[in-house]
Amino acid sequence: MSLADDRTLEALDFAAVRARVVSETRTQRGRAYALALTPDFDFEAVRREQQRTEAVRGLMAGSDFRVMPAIETSALTGAAQLGQTLTAADLRSIGDALAAAAAAHRAAHEHADLAGVVAGYTPLRELSRPLVDAIDERGFVLDRASPALGRIRRSLIQAQAEARDRLGSILSSTKHAQAIQERLVTIRNGRFVIPIKAEFAGTLPSIVHDTSSSGQTLFVEPIAALEANNRVRTLQIDEEREVQQILEAFSREVGSRAAAIEANVELLARVDLLAAKAELARRSNAVMPELSDAAVLTIERGGHPLLGEQAVPQSLDVDEATRLLVVSGPNMGGKTVALKLAGLFVVMAYCGIQLPAARSRVGRFERVIADIGDEQSLVANASSFSAHLKRLGEMLERADDRTLVIVDEIGGGTEPGAGAALAIAMLERLLERGARAIVSTHAVELKLFAHAMSGATNASVRFDPATFEPTFELDLGTPGQSLTFPLALRLGVDPQIVERAGALLERRELDYETALSELAQRNAELRAERTRLEKERRDVSRHVEALLRERGELDDERRRFAARAEERLQQSLRDFARELQRRASEREAGPRKAKITPSQAALLGETIEAMRRDLGIHRSDESEPGQESFLPGDRVRVVSLNQDGTVAEDWGERLLVSVGSMKMTVERNDVRREGGVARRPQRGAARADVRLAAAQRSAAELDVRGKRYAEAEPLVERWIDDAMLAGNSPLRLIHGKGTGMLGRGLQEYLRGHVGVKSLRYGTEEEGSTGVTLIELRT
Repeated sequence: MSLADDRTLEALDFAAVRARVVSETRTQRGRAYALALTPDFDFEAVRREQQRTEAVRGLMAGSDFRVMPAIETSALTGAAQLGQTLTAADLRSIGDALAAAAAAHRAAHEHADLAGVVAGYTPLRELSRPLVDAIDERGFVLDRASPALGRIRRSLIQAQAEARDRLGSILSSTKHAQAIQERLVTIRNGRFVIPIKAEFAGTLPSIVHDTSSSGQTLFVEPIAALEANNRVRTLQIDEEREVQQILEAFSREVGSRAAAIEANVELLARVDLLAAKAELARRSNAVMPELSDAAVLTIERGGHPLLGEQAVPQSLDVDEATRLLVVSGPNMGGKTVALKLAGLFVVMAYCGIQLPAARSRVGRFERVIADIGDEQSLVANASSFSAHLKRLGEMLERADDRTLVIVDEIGGGTEPGAGAALAIAMLERLLERGARAIVSTHAVELKLFAHAMSGATNASVRFDPATFEPTFELDLGTPGQSLTFPLALRLGVDPQIVERAGALLERRELDYETALSELAQRNAELRAERTRLEKERRDVSRHVEALLRERGELDDERRRFAARAEERLQQSLRDFARELQRRASEREAGPRKAKITPSQAALLGETIEAMRRDLGIHRSDESEPGQESFLPGDRVRVVSLNQDGTVAEDWGERLLVSVGSMKMTVERNDVRREGGVARRPQRGAARADVRLAAAQRSAAELDVRGKRYAEAEPLVERWIDDAMLAGNSPLRLIHGKGTGMLGRGLQEYLRGHVGVKSLRYGTEEEGSTGVTLIELRT
C-alpha cells in the first residue's frame, strides 16, 4: 500500500524533487534507490529514516566524511560465482567499492541511529587491499601483484633493451646504409622491426612483417635480431600467462565472498542515499520535521523546494481545530504553489527528506490525494470537469481521518453556482469523515461556507493593496478578493467596460467585494504596523543590550578604582601609624609600647569613612551577613571546654580568648556570646578602630614562655603583622631556653615569613638563647 498514488506524485511535481536527490548520489546502486524513491507508508519507518538522515548530516558536517563513488557490483560478483574470470578493471572497481563501504562503516558504525544501516557489514580488508594494491585506477595489473610477475617484467625490460640495441647496431652500420629508409626501431606484430626501402629487400637477410600504405617501405625483422625478438616474445607470453593467473585467483576470491561483497555494497548504497538526502537538506537549509501521531500539518516559513531562493516563505496549519483550509484569491497569486507546498512537504517527509522551513510538523497520514491541474483526456473522451469529478469521487470513496486531500479549483470547470454547491457538499462529506483538506477556489459561496463552518478556515493569497501586485504570501483567516476589476484596469481594459461590469454585478456581491477590499486594506495596515513595532522592539532590545554592556563595563571600572583607592588608603593608614610610632619613640625612652589615643583613632576613622563615601568605596572585609563579630572584652563561653572567658583579640576564623589566667586560640564556631556586649564605639570610629587596632596592639616585645609551639605560632604571626603595620622594628621575642624546641620552631617559622629581614639569638646581656631579636623589612 502506498501513501500517495502516481497521479498525486505527478500533480505535486515530486519527480523533480526526487531528481535532485538522484543528482547527489555517488554510487550506481544508491542512484538506483534514489530513482525508485517513494513515500513510505510505515510511520515508524519514516521516523527512523528522518533520524538517519539527520545523523548522516551531522557526520558530514562534523568531519570530512563523503561517500566515495562505486559501481554496481551484482553482475560482476554473479559472474565470478559462476567461475568466470573478471577483467582487471572490474576487479579494481570491486576493490574500490569495498574500500568505500569500509569508509562508510567506519564513519557510521558508532552512531546509534545508523546501527541498523551498517549492521550487515563484513570486514573484507584481506580482499579489498590486495585488489587496490595489485591493480591501478586504469585497470593495469602492477608489477607488485605477484613476485613472479615482477621478475618476468624486469627480464622483459632487459630483453627489449637488448633487441633495440641489436637493431640499433644494424641501423648505424654503413653496410646497409643505402637500404635503410629511416633510422627508427618500431614494433609490428609484437616484434621489434626497422624500416627499409622496398627496392633493397634482398640486400638485408630479414623477415617482412608489414609494409607502408605506399608500398615504398618494408618493416622487417633482421635475422640477426631474430633470437632477441624471440626472447622478448617468450617473456611477453609469460607475462600474459601470469597476469591471467592473478586475475583468475582474484576472481575466485570474489566469487567465494560474493554474498559479503554484496552486503557491503548494499550498506554503501543505503548510506549513499542518506548522504544524498543530507546534502540536499544542507543546500536548501532544510530541517528535520517534527513527527506527530496526530493527523496534522504545520509549516512555519516554508519555501517551495523547487523554487530555491525565489521561494516566498509560507505558513499554514491544518489540525483538529482547522481540518479544512479554503485558499482563495486571484490567479497568479500563488494558490497552486501553496497547495503543492503542503502536499510536497508531507510526501518529502515520508521519504526521509528534510523540509526547507523554519519549523515544520508532519502528522501520521495514511493517504495523500491531490488533484491539481488540467487532466482533460481526448483519448478517454473526458473533459476537464469530468476528470475533475472522477478524481473527487475517488477522494470521497477513500477518505478517512488519516487522509490529506489537496484540490485546486474545487468545483471549477462548470457553471459557477452549481459547481460551488457541489464543492460544498463534497467538503461537508470530507469533514464528516474527519479528513484534512486544503482546497483553492474563486467561489464566494465557498468562502462563506469556510467562514461559517466549524473546523474550516479561510486563507488568501496576498496582493499589494496599492499596486495589486502579488506578494505570493498566504494570509490565514482572511478570504481572498477576486480583484477582477482592478486587475482588468491594470492590464489595460477600457475603464468604461470595467465600470459597466461593476454596474452589472449584483449589489450583494459588490458589497462583499468592497468589504473584502476594506478588510485587505486594514490587514495591510496592521501588518505594516506590526512590522514597524517589531523593528522598534528589536532596536530597543539592541539599545538595552548596549546599555547593559556599558553598565557592566562601568561597574568593572568602579570596582577597579575602588580597589586602587582602598589600597592607597591602607598604605596611608600604615604610613600614618608608622609616623605616630616614630614620634612616640623619639619622645619616650626604651622599647615601651606606643599607643594611639582613642580620640585620634575616632578622628582618623571618621575621616577615612568620609573619604570612602565620597569615592563610593564599599568595605570588602566586613563580616558576612549572619556572621557574629566580637570585640576585645566581650564575654563568651567556649563550648568544647564548657568554660567562660573574655575575648582578647578577633583573628577572623579564630579568636584569642582569656580563660582565667590562660590565653588560648579557639575556632569562631566553638564560641557563644555570654552576657553583655562590650561597648561599641560609633560606626565611623568603630571602623577606624578595626583598621587601627593593629597599631594600638603593636609592641616591641612578646613573651610566649610556657606555651606550646601550636599555641605560640599564631600569637607570633599576629604580633609580626601588627608590628609591620605599625612600623615597629627591631622586635624582641622571649621564648625561654628550656629544651630549645620552641625557640627553634619559631625561628624556623620566622625565616619563612615575608616580612622578616633577619633574626638572631640575643647576646648574654640581651637574654642569650632564650630570646630572638628580629629585624623587619621596611
